[in-house]
Amino acid sequence: MPLLVQNQANQNSSGSAIREDLADYIAIVDAKSCPLISQAPKGKDLGNMRFDWQVDSYAAPLLAGVMDGVDITVSSASNPVANRARQSNYAQAFRRDLRIGFIAETQNVAGVSDELASGISKKLIEIKRDCEATFCCTNQAAQIESGTAGSGGVPYLTSSLGNWITAAPASGTTGVPAAYTGGDYGPASGAVTSTTSANLTEATVQNVLTAIYGATGVYRQYDCILGTTLKRAFTNLTAGGQALLNGAGTTNTYTQTAVRTFNKELDTDTFKSSIDIFVGDFGTLVLNPSTFIGGKTGTALTSLAYKGYVIPMDMVEVRYAKLPEIKELPDAGGGPARLVQMIAGLVVKNAQGFGMFNGAS
Repeated sequence: MPLLVQNQANQNSSGSAIREDLADYIAIVDAKSCPLISQAPKGKDLGNMRFDWQVDSYAAPLLAGVMDGVDITVSSASNPVANRARQSNYAQAFRRDLRIGFIAETQNVAGVSDELASGISKKLIEIKRDCEATFCCTNQAAQIESGTAGSGGVPYLTSSLGNWITAAPASGTTGVPAAYTGGDYGPASGAVTSTTSANLTEATVQNVLTAIYGATGVYRQYDCILGTTLKRAFTNLTAGGQALLNGAGTTNTYTQTAVRTFNKELDTDTFKSSIDIFVGDFGTLVLNPSTFIGGKTGTALTSLAYKGYVIPMDMVEVRYAKLPEIKELPDAGGGPARLVQMIAGLVVKNAQGFGMFNGAS
């Protein structure tokens, strides 16, 4: 009696008689988090695609005394709003769509009880990621809609977090720190460092926190949303070669193997090598790694895993003109279609309280 082999065909067909064993699930391992969207406060609903707010600051301290009997005159009275400025940004529309063919929706597919519902669920996650990547982008400038679609027109774009922190203010510019009579509301000098991840040191981080403290005078906790390379650089602060100046005044680097000392119970079997919280002299950084930090190239995001933002989370808002919604599109017989869309914009209340690790690599 012949044995049944895996690819055996019957005498009337060239196909196999073996039944397929297809598991009743679809495995997706992509579970990237969206730390900015998840943590940023939700501002009030937008009534316009352009939204504005005001910033102000105190005058510098005066150390001069006042002579007895000297009167103040109206002409010498100071202007209490000399440092007040107006900030603005635009909202941006985000959209994803899907269609399930009229034949496809009748099929019994493993791991999916309803292809349309499954597709909508995926698009909701994708549009959230679109929003996160846009807000965490290092170089998207605000843009007003102009022209017509298909004829060289451009849509509304919201200024990204990186643009708020690194763009130079100019009179009338939307989506960057506004200029005022005393200077501008961009990050304090030293709060944006160009030190590369490979050269990150404790002093680099301390200098960023010191600069922010110089502008705010507040010791507080910041959320640091950073790429994976920069996150590793923070962990490497506990190890690595040391640098010193030689007699010629140039930097040499030790090449000896670094030695790390750990205090732990002898009976533990867990080795921990991670820095998740950095406590400095002038603030605390809670490190939130993200895969959505990058530069905009065309309409795509180019990963810049060596950059990171220092964010006082109460000083940002995500404002919506339209929360994520699902709209049914006309079905002319080809199958059901849906549109998932939202309209949102980023508020950076006062960029002076922010910092950035903006190294080139």
